[in-house]
Amino acid sequence: MNEMYEMSQSIHIFSVIVMLITSIGIIILYKSKREQAAFAKQMAIIGLAHVSFLGSVMLTGMIMMAAKHLSFNFANVVMILGLIVIIVLEVKRNKLLKMVTRFRRVELEVYKAMGLNYVLVEFILLLIISTIATMEA
Repeated sequence: MNEMYEMSQSIHIFSVIVMLITSIGIIILYKSKREQAAFAKQMAIIGLAHVSFLGSVMLTGMIMMAAKHLSFNFANVVMILGLIVIIVLEVKRNKLLKMVTRFRRVELEVYKAMGLNYVLVEFILLLIISTIATMEA
C-alpha cells in the first residue's frame, strides 16, 4: 500500500508541474499573433494535454486519499475546491473556443481576452494550491 501511495504522489507532483507548464504555454499562445485556424488548432492540442494532466491529478489524488483512508486536512480540502474551480473554468474556456471555431459567434480577440483571464486564474490557483500543499507536507 505504501508503494502505491508513493508512486501516486510522484505522478501527482509530475502532473501538477506539467499542468503549470501547459498553462504557461497557453498564456504564451494567447499573447501571440496567429490567425484563427492556426490558433484554434494549437489551442486544441495544448488544451487537450492540459485537461489530460488535470485528469491525472484528479486520479492520483483520489488514489492517495483512498490510501490515507479519506483523512481530510486543510490542504486536501483546498486542493479539491481548487480543482473544482479549475474544471469549471476549463469548461467555460472550451465552450468559448467552440463558439469561436465552429459557430463564429464570438470574435477571436474577445475569446483571447476572456480565455487569458481564465488561464491566469487557473495558473494562480495551481500555484496557491502547490504552495499550501508544500507547506502541509
